[in-house]
Amino acid sequence: MTIALILNIGLVVVSTAIAIVLTVPDIPVLTLSIVLAATSIIVPIVTWPISHTMWSAIDLRIRPVDEVEAAEAAKWLLDRPVPGENA
Repeated sequence: MTIALILNIGLVVVSTAIAIVLTVPDIPVLTLSIVLAATSIIVPIVTWPISHTMWSAIDLRIRPVDEVEAAEAAKWLLDRPVPGENA
C-alpha cells in the first residue's frame, strides 16, 4: 500500500505541476481538477498488481521464508483439493 500511495501521490503532484507550468497564466482549474481526480481513481487500480508484487518482493528480501514456513506451504499444497477432480 505504501508503494502504491507514493507512486500515486507522486504522479498527481508531478501532473499538477506540469499542467500549471504549461497553462500559466490561465490555469483551467475545473478541467485540471476533473482530470486529476480521474487519474487519482484510475491509476491505483491499474498499478495495484505492480505495487503489490514490488512489496511482496521487498518483504521476501527483508524476511526470507524459513524452513518451517516452506514445509507448511508444501504440506498445504499437497493436502488441498485439486479443482475439477472428483473427491
